[in-house]
Amino acid sequence: MTDDPANGNTRRHGTGSAARFAPILLGAGLAGAAVLLAVRAARQHPVSPDEVTYPPRDQPKQVAEGIWIVDSGPIVVACLSLPVRMTIIRLGDGDLLLHSPVRFSPDLARRIEALGTIRHLIAPNVAHWTFLSDWQRAFPDATVWAVPGLRDRKEVRESGLVVDRDLGPAPPDAWQGEIDQGIVAGAGGFREAWFFHRASSTLVLVDLIENVEPAKLPPLTRWAMRLTGATRDSTAFHVRSLLLLERKAARQAVAAMVATAPSRVIFAHGRFFADDGAARLSRAFAWLVDD
Repeated sequence: MTDDPANGNTRRHGTGSAARFAPILLGAGLAGAAVLLAVRAARQHPVSPDEVTYPPRDQPKQVAEGIWIVDSGPIVVACLSLPVRMTIIRLGDGDLLLHSPVRFSPDLARRIEALGTIRHLIAPNVAHWTFLSDWQRAFPDATVWAVPGLRDRKEVRESGLVVDRDLGPAPPDAWQGEIDQGIVAGAGGFREAWFFHRASSTLVLVDLIENVEPAKLPPLTRWAMRLTGATRDSTAFHVRSLLLLERKAARQAVAAMVATAPSRVIFAHGRFFADDGAARLSRAFAWLVDD
């Protein structure tokens, strides 16, 4: 406890913050141990891609007017098999925005081209960019958009990906009036852009919410995902810790996103919120916005 001579008040430091972060740090440590165990299990007990993901895979599936998803994967993260999802938004002029593109294939590209002109390729955070190089080579006239800072990463430069434009807190002219957007930033360079498609009342994210279904995963992978909080219709613990380190700015950015009150919320990993989106979104971020 310390005295503040400027106003005569007494302030407490340390204990509240430590208590708030302790569960997150403990969860991150346990998750690391689980990942090591899951590495061995994944090698010994491979699973079918359809068991982990949401078939039919690698083809557009319409979820609302002007909105499609492509379920793909599984992708392997630290030897853990996870489902991954791309979202496609068709603008009023027929141009398509590919949000967090999944692995490229000529067949998938043809199916998407049947929906409109592929004009925009989006890397919405620092993790969801690894398949963009192939899409950029296939569609060189498309504009690649990315969160600020992604273009400066060594692995991005070495991949050959060229980022044309940085995403900002406001929509560019290309989709102004049709899609609202913002950026949620945390410590360690974490940034994720969110997009709200007005006509369909759809919010599109990648990692700010995860809802991986334990029943679709091998036992130790299931344990690892539970320990990271990635099975709880909310923000995983490692992302929470980054946002809490920039708490004030993150809370304001997330509150603006929650205020869109979407009908549905699509994200990259797990079963998305196909209905009751506004209420489920508010519950997902109650740990930050309502704290």
